[in-house]
Amino acid sequence: MSGARAKRWHSRVGRPPSQAANDVHAALIAAARHLFLKHGYQKVTARQIATAAGTTPAMIHYYFGNKMGLFRAMLHEAVQPFTRLLSAAKATPSMDISSIIDAHIRTIAANPWIVSLLVHEVLPEGGKFRAAFVREIASRLFPMLVGVVEQGRREGRLRTDLDARLVALSIVSLNVFPLVVRSIAAPVLGFKLEGAELDRLIAHTSSLLLNGITAEPTKTTHSRART
Repeated sequence: MSGARAKRWHSRVGRPPSQAANDVHAALIAAARHLFLKHGYQKVTARQIATAAGTTPAMIHYYFGNKMGLFRAMLHEAVQPFTRLLSAAKATPSMDISSIIDAHIRTIAANPWIVSLLVHEVLPEGGKFRAAFVREIASRLFPMLVGVVEQGRREGRLRTDLDARLVALSIVSLNVFPLVVRSIAAPVLGFKLEGAELDRLIAHTSSLLLNGITAEPTKTTHSRART
């Protein structure tokens, strides 16, 4: 059933109350998240997702257009809190970079299917989701992060001799890579990157990055500190 036909069908039988509609929407995303992580995007059908969500494939077409639209909705929902934080950072003087690092790492840790997406569908040459990921996620978040770094440089909090683009790349790399290699690093290094161990990783990454990019106190600052 096409998206337009699904909408007409949905109208004929009557729209459910808004809360019920929200429940169906959320159930589809939750079911897709579970099945995509367990089996991979390619091996999961729209019917399997709908069955797991307790509804019909027509509802996937109604709310998301198709399975790809559902997957994109999952991705946007997962990164939305981090996107909002970056947007706020551009308008908030002296936004703490460590807060951004914390939010970024926790977003990825809470959505392990994002790592699977990156490894299998984005990074490989010809990856199925590379173009969409670059267009809808990376092309939005990277410039926002660069803007936050540039703002820190203008305010004198971050070193002015560093390239803001490379700083943004370093932040993303240090945030993401430990979670990409978690299945290898966990048994070798003996940590699970969850709970208190995830907290330690975030603190370590923040310390490592900030020690490298934070501006040295000025002589004026030293003088004031001594008075």
